[in-house]
Amino acid sequence: MTSTTEPARRTHAERRELAHQRLLEAALAIVAQRGTVRMTLAEVGKLAGYSRGLAAHRFGNKAGLVHALAGYVGERFGQQRKKGPTLEPGLPAILGTIHFYFSRRGDAWTATRALLVMMTESLMPPAAGLRDEMAAYNRAALAWFEQHIRIGMARGNIAPDTDPASTAVVLLGTMRGVMQQWLVDDRIKLAAVRDRLLQITEQVLGRE
Repeated sequence: MTSTTEPARRTHAERRELAHQRLLEAALAIVAQRGTVRMTLAEVGKLAGYSRGLAAHRFGNKAGLVHALAGYVGERFGQQRKKGPTLEPGLPAILGTIHFYFSRRGDAWTATRALLVMMTESLMPPAAGLRDEMAAYNRAALAWFEQHIRIGMARGNIAPDTDPASTAVVLLGTMRGVMQQWLVDDRIKLAAVRDRLLQITEQVLGRE
């Protein structure tokens, strides 16, 4: 006679967290394909495997969902990054993040595609709310680069005359610009571009 062990039932909090994540993953998939304008809360709930009204219940309206989605993209990237090797703050962290950004595989590109779609939509006049969300997302990403540039300057592995704010904008803009080109034309050799960007970054920021 064999015994089987039934899986432990999830708590109410765990079920809520799982539903929250599934709804955001469903929204990411829809936005990556069709943008936020044509996304409905009902289809997000249906794609996630729940009722058509759950997304509205959880997020209130589309603006609430987009707000949560912008934060989720950043959290998702951070969680994926933590699975890699721990890097020393400063220049090593910057170089490691650039390498990781361009070395991802599979569904990791869904979030990147969705983010770039939202960035593009935020340029349109009717999307004032989305523009605010994307601006806040950008500021958080830029703050991370600025922090590590300053750490590198303090530790002596980044040139002391480096301007953290403008350098952060250049780095983030270059990464996203390359990714946008590659998502449009996958004939671009992403690994080669990654390695060249790493070389340029180290040459420009590094202190001999």
